[in-house]
Amino acid sequence: MMLSHRGDDAVITVCQNNGDKSIEISDLNPQAEEMLGLTTKKLKGKPLSKILPKRIGEMLEEYVEFDDGTNDVGSVLGRVQSFSVIGGDAKETSYRLKVVRADSKDDKIFFKLVLHDKTGIKKNEAVRKVIQDNFKGHESLDPETGLPDKASLAKDIELMGYYNNKGDVKSSFAIIQIDHYDELFAQYGRTVCHALLKHGAQVCRQSLRPDDVVGAVSNKRVGVLLMDTTSEAARMTFNRLRWQIAANPFALPDKSNVGLSVSITFCRVGGRAGEKTVMDKCIEALDELGANAVNILTDVEDLNKRKAADKD
Repeated sequence: MMLSHRGDDAVITVCQNNGDKSIEISDLNPQAEEMLGLTTKKLKGKPLSKILPKRIGEMLEEYVEFDDGTNDVGSVLGRVQSFSVIGGDAKETSYRLKVVRADSKDDKIFFKLVLHDKTGIKKNEAVRKVIQDNFKGHESLDPETGLPDKASLAKDIELMGYYNNKGDVKSSFAIIQIDHYDELFAQYGRTVCHALLKHGAQVCRQSLRPDDVVGAVSNKRVGVLLMDTTSEAARMTFNRLRWQIAANPFALPDKSNVGLSVSITFCRVGGRAGEKTVMDKCIEALDELGANAVNILTDVEDLNKRKAADKD
């Protein structure tokens, strides 16, 4: 599943029940409750149409097909030109909408409606465009993998440090290390392991937002720069990313598969930490965990706090 939303996004979870032909609200996360002025307690089990303008409610009623699933809630809402929600103040507010299909169980299909407040979106998008143009301007590719190289990642982090300190965009950087790389290298060789690293990077690329950055740090390590995210949301994103990689085995030349696991260390970008410090912190944390680290997720700042406490 695409990781199309962060932990700090506003999300309404809805259930399409094909058995009783209903579309009901299942949950609002705290960000959605705050944004809409509504609560899960008040809305759980209520028809989604209760918080939608009449035109969108009628569109769902007319086009959602509960039998063959061709036109489900996700596909119908994806065609809405201007999505709005009626909040707790009874006012209609427009949002930028992403629909993410979640779990299915029996006749029930769940969808996450990810809402972004349009206030300030244009400014945010302008900042993002400047950032992306700068990324492309200094990007150089690793000749072995075709990914942005370590120097490019360092410049990206440096640029994001500037915007983070201005308060425009928050970001986090991580290094993802392939577990048991030395054993894999000894068994399959250099060419296969380069392809294996590219495979892991591709899973990351497919699972993250378009403006997140995925690059090569070394033969066994991929760097990931998450845009527009808090440290808390980054932790959840990287945790899910570990399982995405584990769920996508690498196809060997002989058509057999090898399962992958990874260890991840991550760090907030910005503050007093320069780009070299951020990357070095993540590298040092992985080195400290040792070559036999398996499927570990570590916040570098938390690790440093634990080390300081142990010294005391």
